[in-house]
Amino acid sequence: MPAPARFVEHLRQRGYHPRSNEHGNTLCQLVLEDLLLSCLRIREHAAQGKLVYDLNQKIIVGTSQWNIDLVLGPPPTGVQPPPRKKGIQRSPPAAIRIAIEAKTIMTEHGKARRNRQRDLDSFHQFVHRHDPNAIAAGLTVVNIAGRFKSPLRPDISVHRNIKELVGETMDLLRALPARSALNQMAGLEANGAILVDHDNINLKKTRLVTTPPAPQVGDPLHYDGFLLRICDRYTQRWP
Repeated sequence: MPAPARFVEHLRQRGYHPRSNEHGNTLCQLVLEDLLLSCLRIREHAAQGKLVYDLNQKIIVGTSQWNIDLVLGPPPTGVQPPPRKKGIQRSPPAAIRIAIEAKTIMTEHGKARRNRQRDLDSFHQFVHRHDPNAIAAGLTVVNIAGRFKSPLRPDISVHRNIKELVGETMDLLRALPARSALNQMAGLEANGAILVDHDNINLKKTRLVTTPPAPQVGDPLHYDGFLLRICDRYTQRWP
């Protein structure tokens, strides 16, 4: 089962808390599993102990720092993880080859979508300042529920015109700069979005939304394309 459907199952079981990194960590682990399944070169390098991963990796560039949600890269010199027939070893990599940022827009879409757009725009610039060869990817979970109960608020938030709001949010995400070659200006090598219906009240009713305004096959934001672009860039840069 691909990451979007499995993440919905996570929301059904755990609900959502905006101050917890459990959701981002879970999504990143699921995306990592999909990358290993769908990308031969990444799977081979992981099995050979040439590629490791870590979560919430702190990266410093000048006086700035960023905790990147998921990073993949080679192990440090002199440290050779044992080959694995399946999966990948967790260890801080010596260098970053793939950096993935996981974002959510669960409520207050009007404000949150602008913040997430700015976050992702700053993210790819930071990653490419750290290493121009690195693959910067962003994946955003967007909620289309008509209401949402935040554990930080006493009242239930009501989302009016939610389908229109989400459609505009997808357009904002599509407007983020894309980067397909090393000689291009900084941008996201992969940019994806997942649409869910989750009110944080009736957890069992949480569902994955695959009809518009969810990204369709061929849309730059579609999850399958997101994985494919990461794999293509990795295969081209680290043969």
